Amino acid sequence: MPELWNNSEKLMSEIPALLKAAENTSYEGRTFTYARGGPGGVLAFREASEKAWIALSQVTDIMVEHLLHKVPKGSYERRLALRDIEGQWPEAASKRFYDRYAALTSYLRNNQVYLTMLDLEMLSYEVGRLNVYIADVKTVISK
Repeated sequence: MPELWNNSEKLMSEIPALLKAAENTSYEGRTFTYARGGPGGVLAFREASEKAWIALSQVTDIMVEHLLHKVPKGSYERRLALRDIEGQWPEAASKRFYDRYAALTSYLRNNQVYLTMLDLEMLSYEVGRLNVYIADVKTVISK
């Protein structure tokens, strides 16, 4: 699974530039005064959200494969596996991976697919939380 780690790190390294591009407040030659990103940056916003979602999925799959020796086939199976991991490994349970995965999924996935709320500050915050999640996964599987 080293390829997934490398790919996840590559995706996460691309996100800051996309978040910067999402700040574009121009559209059709006009400049808007949106405090949280503008209409010209919608595609960059969606791409940043999509890459963060993929990184979250890949990193979670790496942890599940490492600890349970199976690869989940989707988000539901990831959640079931995280529940099992928290039941079997107390150090993983203390990091609350299930709750964190569910919370990150809610914002990242909904903004990639449904565009429920285009809040650039919130996406930046969630990406920061995702970086902490990834670091915690690394510590758990390195033991």
